[in-house]
Amino acid sequence: MEIDHLFVFSANQGQEANELLEFGFVEGSSRVHMGQGTTNRKFYFDNFFLELLWVIDEQEVTSELVAPTKLWE
Repeated sequence: MEIDHLFVFSANQGQEANELLEFGFVEGSSRVHMGQGTTNRKFYFDNFFLELLWVIDEQEVTSELVAPTKLWE
């Protein structure tokens, strides 16, 4: 099995990333996932990336369109 990326939900808008920065990790790009109701902060490694993810629009993340992803659950 090969892991492309790992995402972890944040309960405090990605502030956990600040601790990773204190450990010397370098933060990469971030983006708003339009229509999904989430945004992120990412840390890249040689063969995968760690994504801290959190909800910014509860209406979008609980929509019928996003429901199959189980993001809200």
